[in-house]
Amino acid sequence: MRTVSVQEYKYGGRRHYSYPVRLIEERPDVVIVHGPYGRPLTHPGRGLVDWPVPNESIEFHFTTRPYSVSAGWHADGSFLHYYCNITTPAALSDDVLSSIDLDLDLIVWEDLSYRVEDEDEFEAHRREWGYPEELVQLAREGLAELIRLVEERRFPFDGSAPRLREQVAGR
Repeated sequence: MRTVSVQEYKYGGRRHYSYPVRLIEERPDVVIVHGPYGRPLTHPGRGLVDWPVPNESIEFHFTTRPYSVSAGWHADGSFLHYYCNITTPAALSDDVLSSIDLDLDLIVWEDLSYRVEDEDEFEAHRREWGYPEELVQLAREGLAELIRLVEERRFPFDGSAPRLREQVAGR
């Protein structure tokens, strides 16, 4: 499996975080990757360099939608949660999978209950960094779409992540 680097930025080009993943599948609308347990995360804002991520993930980085979805599992194999980032659509170029993090997050548990996080951070950065109105609208529409997908149990909240994890484990 090919290794690529996930590179998230903040608005204005600030590096947010990065970590290596293994490419599972590249489709026209989504890049699907596997994050092995302990992959090294670099997060300059938190002073982390090569910090071992304490979970495994199957991640869906959408290239035509304003979000990514990461399904995570603990080291013992139990499901952690879906962590959904509102972002600009992802782009894969020269083994770097990148997007701009727009602060808003949706945490989804195994029973598909959910909670929106970081609305205050989104509002603060919107004002401080001058998010254009179309970017604000993109973020809000992306969050609403993610919530609909969860409530309707649609991809990737349809069991796709656990199935892909099993396939990766069988390789």
